[in-house]
Amino acid sequence: MTRLFSGLLLTSLLSLFLLGYLIDRIIDSDPAPASVGTVSAHLLDYMVSQSQSLTETQLPAHYRQQAAALGLNLQLEPYHALALPAELAQQLTAPGGLALASDEQDYLVKQLPTHPQWLLKLALPPEQQQHPLSLWLTLALYAGFAVLLLLWLWPLVKRLNLLTRLAERFGKGELHIRQPYSRFSYIPRLEHSFNQMAEQISQLLHENRLLAKSLSHDLRTPIACLRFGLEAVQEATSPEKKQQLLLRMEQDVDRMETMVNSFLEFASLSRTARNLEFSRHTMQHWLTEYAHSIEPLMLQHQLRLSLLMTEPALYSQINPHWLERALNNIVGNACRFAGGQLQITLSAKASQLLISISDDGPGIAAEDTQNVLLPFVKLDNTQSTAQDSQPHFGLGLAISAEIIKWHKGKIVVDQDPILAGARFSLYLNSCS
Repeated sequence: MTRLFSGLLLTSLLSLFLLGYLIDRIIDSDPAPASVGTVSAHLLDYMVSQSQSLTETQLPAHYRQQAAALGLNLQLEPYHALALPAELAQQLTAPGGLALASDEQDYLVKQLPTHPQWLLKLALPPEQQQHPLSLWLTLALYAGFAVLLLLWLWPLVKRLNLLTRLAERFGKGELHIRQPYSRFSYIPRLEHSFNQMAEQISQLLHENRLLAKSLSHDLRTPIACLRFGLEAVQEATSPEKKQQLLLRMEQDVDRMETMVNSFLEFASLSRTARNLEFSRHTMQHWLTEYAHSIEPLMLQHQLRLSLLMTEPALYSQINPHWLERALNNIVGNACRFAGGQLQITLSAKASQLLISISDDGPGIAAEDTQNVLLPFVKLDNTQSTAQDSQPHFGLGLAISAEIIKWHKGKIVVDQDPILAGARFSLYLNSCS
């Protein structure tokens, strides 16, 4: 909006200054007529000079005759009829006389040099204050300002119309529609907000479709098992067989409950992100405590954990609970495939800090590194360890990726050059 308001203000000021300059040039190009006051002053001097050859008794008749012949408002007045201060009285004998004004009109007064007891008074006609083209010049000013303003507004109107059409198409189901960016747009923040909103809506709809599709697919197996178990329980004759079937049915129910809870948790991530609070933490200290917390998990999977951290201290704005949740998903996934070693590394990279989690397992194929972080993607887990007995629905790594996005970071998946297994690199913003 700053660009919009500044552009409007700049256009208005430039238009007024430019049009005002052009109009001034037009007025200045016209030959200026002689000022009425200047002509009247010369005329008064001429009239006063005629009094030199006249006697006092001839003055009234002479000036009445001159006033009638020339159409002037010319009068003789006695000197004592005009009370003036000394500094103004001196101007009565100056060239052009003394200019005075009354409620009715303006006039010039001059003392007759040969008859100082008399004053000659010449009424001034009203000057024409308005330029003959003033109306047309005023209309030209407003019309030019309107044209220049419309020229400035045209790109804005064009972009708004385009945004309106794209919003209508998006509402009709064309979810791929985005507003193209332009260097000359006055509303870049509005366009960016629309694209961001469209991207989030598209992502949510896509995830909801995947959620419904995966849920319906994954629920078929435990439901079929339950149906088969119920039929088997009805046909079983021995109590031991019925108890065994009931335990298996209970496991199927637990699996369904775990599945539904995982799907509901993933579906509520966007709502959770709006209520997060972040605080500044020393990452070396935080990772050390995290490594202590997962020691029982390392013992369970018989893995050796290595924690490598650089100096000096690195700081970041994090939500400790959810960042720990992201690391737990990645570490839990690594425990399923690691041969015997797991490594967590903390280092600095440019203006970011990097947390890398590596294992010595079979790794992830290069063509799968881009998809492994997507929801409901489950890679071949035939090589997972025997200790792994928990059901997996392809959501853990997707949740981790979403949590790192909340921290304005990203996850990169590749192969560790030393351990030769999978490496998950978490990039987070660093702060001082």
